[in-house]
Amino acid sequence: MATRRAPTKTWVARDSLVQIGKYPTVKFDSSTTLSGSFASSGYGIARAFKNITVTPPETSYEKLDLLGKDSNAFQNQILDEKPVGGATIQGTLILGEDETIEDQIISGSATAIDGTHSRYQIGNDTTSRQTVTLVVSVFDESKEVAFGIEDAKITKWGDVRLSDTGSHWEQDITVLALAKDFYYEFKD
Repeated sequence: MATRRAPTKTWVARDSLVQIGKYPTVKFDSSTTLSGSFASSGYGIARAFKNITVTPPETSYEKLDLLGKDSNAFQNQILDEKPVGGATIQGTLILGEDETIEDQIISGSATAIDGTHSRYQIGNDTTSRQTVTLVVSVFDESKEVAFGIEDAKITKWGDVRLSDTGSHWEQDITVLALAKDFYYEFKD
């Protein structure tokens, strides 16, 4: 008889934590949990995030038709395995009255304007786009699951928009990493 696991609790948004920091300042190792990697640097941005989607690396296959037929009279065919793709974490960043993650992520430093403003540019050759470490954790008193990517790039700074007239300004972002830099972690 097959056994079936049923979750004892459904996690909700308030059970979540999102942390981001510069790589390699925040880097995963085999002696620290993913979320514990942020103990001395990086910072939590859960209060400025919504609509998170974690997409683990995927492997695709292409069917190749070959000459001849097999013993069951089907044409000879194989599935050609393609390289493993990247991992992404996408979300909506809620914009506040000051830099949320721009000062840490878009460029190494802002241009000071008139002593009162900080100006950022994406794609300016004199500044480099930072490499980041990002962890999304969901937890309660005894259980936890975390998804982490390190040595990742923010590939999309989406349109800045007002979600509706009674709401807030927001912006979609996408963070991309290689498969070797993506991790699942479960608390035993």
